[in-house]
Amino acid sequence: MVMKDLIMFNALNIDSFDQSFDNFSLLSEERKEAFANFKKIGIPSKRDERWKYTDLKNDIRDINFSLCETNIEIKNADFDKLEVNEIDYFINNKDLYFRPVKCLNDEGLIYLNLSYSNLFKVITIRETSDIPVIIDIESFGEGMSFPRILINVLPGVKADIQIFNRGGLGFINQLIELNIEKNSSIHFYRFNESSSIHSETFLSYLGYNSNLSFTNLSLPKNKSRLQVFNSFMGESSSAELKSISIPQIGCKDDFLVHNNHIESNCTSIVGMRSVLQKEVECSFQALIDIENKVKNSKAEQDCKAILLDERASMNAKPEMKIFNNDVVCKHGTTIGSLNKDQIFYLNSRGLNKASAEKILLQGIISEYISNNSPLKSFLPGSYK
Repeated sequence: MVMKDLIMFNALNIDSFDQSFDNFSLLSEERKEAFANFKKIGIPSKRDERWKYTDLKNDIRDINFSLCETNIEIKNADFDKLEVNEIDYFINNKDLYFRPVKCLNDEGLIYLNLSYSNLFKVITIRETSDIPVIIDIESFGEGMSFPRILINVLPGVKADIQIFNRGGLGFINQLIELNIEKNSSIHFYRFNESSSIHSETFLSYLGYNSNLSFTNLSLPKNKSRLQVFNSFMGESSSAELKSISIPQIGCKDDFLVHNNHIESNCTSIVGMRSVLQKEVECSFQALIDIENKVKNSKAEQDCKAILLDERASMNAKPEMKIFNNDVVCKHGTTIGSLNKDQIFYLNSRGLNKASAEKILLQGIISEYISNNSPLKSFLPGSYK
């Protein structure tokens, strides 16, 4: 990356590195190594295939490199069945500090987070609990923030995790890792109404016979991107991701998921439902990656976008990289307006156009967010 690209980060240089985050000097060598790799890769732009719909380099060009206030609060959890650590966990386990780049070594934002992570939470769920783990992340004011969250789920555990992103006026570069050990099952709920330029990288490592059910509700108030990378590291593991995107007027939402089938007998399902108003842009990229030695894989991709205005736009790019025949895979994409025949039918039963459209939209969203989902209460009133 050339020097002109670094001007926006007035503290991003090796000489002043420790002065920026001197409280974390015990990880200074790790941070310097991460920063050196970040400089080689740079900030993503549309020239990067993975980022073809989001020009982050241009989006954050005028944001100063100064820390904005960010809080991570863990609440409503059964603290007898989990353990919470912070930066000390990585100081004592330095080999895990670089685990994200062992799975994904070409993503500049991961290296940037590893260079300047300023807020750490490490949650280890030891036992099954009926009480959900709620993680509330809220940012205030301008500037940048680099939260890092690691969630370890021990063998044989079942748990619900709910994470909420709120606030901010600058740039949030968030890194979340979810390590699910054998025979464990996680229901993961994500709600995003960030007003910052929000970029979140989610990495999951799935052990033998583990399961991840991920439901995302995104109502961004600015430009938002969620990129999910699932590594099926144990046989018979599975992941299902369902995402609802309803950006506010004039905003943007970018969703990417990469399912890497490393072991056999694994299943991945990805679906997205978008409801797009005027001057809204939404993107969906999904990649199924199945190597030659991997057998009996099952994978699905499904995207449906409803355009409520002629000035709304949707980008969809489903991909499959499959190197053997022992698979069952399918994908589908539908982009368009609400079905006029269905609206006419509801009109003929006495409903006006607005009521008919509301019923149809509610039907689409209810495919992913049921009445008993913890995300139901966060839906805009017209979609409940």
